[in-house]
Amino acid sequence: MIKNNTLSEKKIIAIQALMRSRTCAEAARAAGVSRVTIYQWLKDDLFNAELDKQKNELIKRSSQKLAGALEQAVDVLIDLLKAKDPTVRRLSAGNLIDFCLKFSDLTDLEKRIAVLEAAIDKK
Repeated sequence: MIKNNTLSEKKIIAIQALMRSRTCAEAARAAGVSRVTIYQWLKDDLFNAELDKQKNELIKRSSQKLAGALEQAVDVLIDLLKAKDPTVRRLSAGNLIDFCLKFSDLTDLEKRIAVLEAAIDKK
């Protein structure tokens, strides 16, 4: 639940609706305001800051859930390497290789960004 003394109750409801809805029109209906009102509020810095804060908190919670299940998911893929069906073995091997390559790329990218940030900080 959002607790914010500077936003109206309608704006707080609209933020919650925007977090759950696929479109602004859908969020507007859920919040009991017009679509135009939602678009006007989206131009407001305080409204946007709270919306961004809520999105970031959702991403953080979701990332933690994913990280918690990651080891189990990898174990399942590794177990599938022993499957009798060659198609299942091939697909799981391909997935493992793809994930390892992506992880390697991300790790490399993080290192490169850290070097660039350090160089910028020195200036």
